[in-house]
Amino acid sequence: MVADANVELPVIIARAQAGDESAFGELYARYAKHVLRYMYVRTREPELAQDLTQEVFIRVIKGIGGLQYRGEKMFLGWLYTIAGNVLVGQARRRQIAASSLSDSVDITDPRGQEAVSSLFERLSLQHAIAQLTAEQQLVLMLKFFADMTNQEIAATIGKTEGAVKALQHRAIQTLQQILNQEPAETLMVRAVGGVDAS
Repeated sequence: MVADANVELPVIIARAQAGDESAFGELYARYAKHVLRYMYVRTREPELAQDLTQEVFIRVIKGIGGLQYRGEKMFLGWLYTIAGNVLVGQARRRQIAASSLSDSVDITDPRGQEAVSSLFERLSLQHAIAQLTAEQQLVLMLKFFADMTNQEIAATIGKTEGAVKALQHRAIQTLQQILNQEPAETLMVRAVGGVDAS
């Protein structure tokens, strides 16, 4: 969590909402490292994680005018929701790019095959996460990336602790079911247009 952020955060957000560019710089200085960490954990690509973090803060600039500040936890929830939406958009762009590969694609470099396999494993996870409900995605993000307790998550999203635990449990079960249904190899073959894997 960000230390002593509650003291000045409402003022910084109010300045940002009034169009003060330096306020956006302060928000970025405080929170970019948390978003970057989240993006890196999800993508394992440092440059992509940085690009996606920039995209998150561009959306923060565009959307902060409509934000009603109700504490740092709520602000973090909003920030991670934007980050999740950015990741879903990135996964969709990658799936479109992967499905546009021609049948003549020849992957002969073993390291290339490992990179492709790693990419599709990540895409598979992102695709699975995208199939969760918005509430389930938000609860997982707040739990594992904002490091919130169930009690804090409950206060942020306006639900009981029991409901938060149930959402987490269902989200993890659903992810396991989705990932077990469709192995990465199947996704790879489909994405490269049905190229014979043999």
